[in-house]
Amino acid sequence: MKEKKDIGLSYLRQLEIDPPKESKLLYFRFSAKYGETRGRSMLTDLYRKIRESEENPNYLTEFYEMKNESLDKALLFNGGYQGDNYRQICNWIVDNHDVFGKEILDAGCECGVISCFLGMAFPESHITAVDRSPNAIKAAKELAGRLDVHNITFINADIKKLHGQKFDTVFAMRLLQENCDINHIMSSYNMLKAEAENFAENIHDFAETLAALVAEDGYLVSAERCDVDPVFLGWMQKLNELGLAVVPECYREMVCEEMENQGRIQVITAKKTGPEVMDEVYRFWCACQVSHTDLVQDSQYTGWYADMELQNFGKELLGGFILHDTFGNALLTYSLWTHRELPDLLLLYQAMSDEHILSVFGNSSKEDILRQLEDMKKEYVAQGTIAKSLAFENGVLFCQ
Repeated sequence: MKEKKDIGLSYLRQLEIDPPKESKLLYFRFSAKYGETRGRSMLTDLYRKIRESEENPNYLTEFYEMKNESLDKALLFNGGYQGDNYRQICNWIVDNHDVFGKEILDAGCECGVISCFLGMAFPESHITAVDRSPNAIKAAKELAGRLDVHNITFINADIKKLHGQKFDTVFAMRLLQENCDINHIMSSYNMLKAEAENFAENIHDFAETLAALVAEDGYLVSAERCDVDPVFLGWMQKLNELGLAVVPECYREMVCEEMENQGRIQVITAKKTGPEVMDEVYRFWCACQVSHTDLVQDSQYTGWYADMELQNFGKELLGGFILHDTFGNALLTYSLWTHRELPDLLLLYQAMSDEHILSVFGNSSKEDILRQLEDMKKEYVAQGTIAKSLAFENGVLFCQ
């Protein structure tokens, strides 16, 4: 069988992007490009700006302006963290070319890497590339000039300024975290569907703006850095509510190398044909989650698979608590549940930060587990934290 051509990799080579395997190599590349003192200072300043996230409300705007002050600087930095992401997205675009029409919008185009690929991949189409960063648009125009791509219009604006325009395909990559307080939602330790609904409402204004730009029977292509988690579920539910139904055959989860780390990108295509029944969206989410077979071992489920199993099979809350620090931040939670379909089984759910575990026990363990939970709660309180008992009503967990 003939080996499939890696078009994305060929494009990276054309841009002279060679993703480094280690973060220290990014320093070396900046030093090689700009000299050791200046290169290291440039990269250090970028990292310092990122660390201002808590005290500087404008840190993200300032970061993008700093990163995109020159095209070469943007390609060096983005190549380190998004090179493999770019490669896989480009290959996905080629594999799913049928969802790209004559008028394509690249929302949040950054320095134009994907905009230019779209322009080259679909020479008969017109690409509108929009970004709020003036420096990003400047860099993107320069990249289009280098690549001799002429079917792109670059606009320095928020996508809200495009009100009234319609596109056959709207492409949006890694925009959710800039338009929603994801961390606050993900640390609530509520039930899966409740967290998803919370996110869906939080992202409503952005989703509505994006959906309005898609023509009837047109497509939205969304590539977001998240797991198969409540954010992903809430995003699909909100798009569906706005008339954009997910096209299952176009879905792909990409596991991308980001130097020493890995990132997961959920790529979905939604067609503007009217909403599906909302239960179908949840079933699709569950089907995506079930593919993570490494999250199931014997009588234990981990990660968001644990939350899915609790959502689907948890019936009655027998006991549990959520722990808060003195500032009101949720730290961890434990809860014990009966099984919806198998009355002889119990489900013990525990979550702390990104670690979620659901363990299955026999009903005979009920009193022992409840006693252990009460002892743990007392221990935590003795250490100065605040433990509140949990109650469950209408699909929502809340503190008593």
